[in-house]
Amino acid sequence: MEEVYTGDGFAIVKNNNEYKIEWPHGPFDQVVSYSITKELADKAFKSSQDAYEVMMYAKTGKWPVKSTEDEEKEKVRDFIKKFPELLIQVPDNRELFTQSELKELLPLAEKNLEK
Repeated sequence: MEEVYTGDGFAIVKNNNEYKIEWPHGPFDQVVSYSITKELADKAFKSSQDAYEVMMYAKTGKWPVKSTEDEEKEKVRDFIKKFPELLIQVPDNRELFTQSELKELLPLAEKNLEK
C-alpha cells in the first residue's frame, strides 16, 4: 500500500519498505522521483536544510558542500554530544539541538554532572 508524506516542497512516497523522494522541478514543475533509504526519508523531515541535502544527494549521489559555518556548528554539536553536561553548564548550547535530541542528551548531562 502506498503512503505519501508531504514536506515543505517535497513528498516522501512509501510503498511497502521502499521510499522515494519527489519534488517539482524545472520550468513546468514536472515531478522528479528518486529512490532513497528510510534513514534519508527521516532526515528529510528534520529541517528544510536536511530536506535540501537529501534531495541533492538523491539527484547527484553526492552530498552538497556545507558552508564553513555549518561545518563549525556540526563540530560543536559532535563535541557537546561527547560532553552533554555542557548543555547544562552553557544553556545557549541547547539552541544547536532539536527538542527530541535534547530529550536524549539532557538526562545524560545530569548523570554526568552527578559523578
